[in-house]
Amino acid sequence: MIKAEIIAVGSELLTPFRTDTNSLYLTRSLEEHGIQVRAKTIIGDDLNQIANRISIASERSDVMVITGGLGPTIDDLTREAVAKFLSVPLQLDKTILQKIEQRFAERNIKMPEANRKQAMIPKGATALENENGTAPGIFIETDGKQIFLLPGPPFEMEAMWQKYALPHLRTGEH
Repeated sequence: MIKAEIIAVGSELLTPFRTDTNSLYLTRSLEEHGIQVRAKTIIGDDLNQIANRISIASERSDVMVITGGLGPTIDDLTREAVAKFLSVPLQLDKTILQKIEQRFAERNIKMPEANRKQAMIPKGATALENENGTAPGIFIETDGKQIFLLPGPPFEMEAMWQKYALPHLRTGEH
């Protein structure tokens, strides 16, 4: 049986004021696809702790789904932690950058320079479209493991999971 682990990133999830609903949604979806969720973790916005948690998850799971930490702020560190775990550089994806710039232009707003960070993806990764926000998702397959990075806001995460991530999910049924 294929095993999965869900990692929710965000210091706000460690407070009593935010609930991690993404893990519940993802657990249901993964189990519907015959994938057993073996662990769920909530971790704060700390680069080394996130990278360490991904390393632990990779030792015991075939699929890792990481939500949150893909925004433009200094504490959004998920993409950097995955790149660190994989020992690969982040690279600018010009197509993503154009889509982010276009999203701002449609609202007659100049894109803040901080949002350029969202167009950086680990070398060898595939960007996942975000029709509801500026943070693209990321899919990486390495050493037989599947890693999905999804945005934290549930309406962005759920739509991306259904439309762009699930087609990449290897369930063993194929």
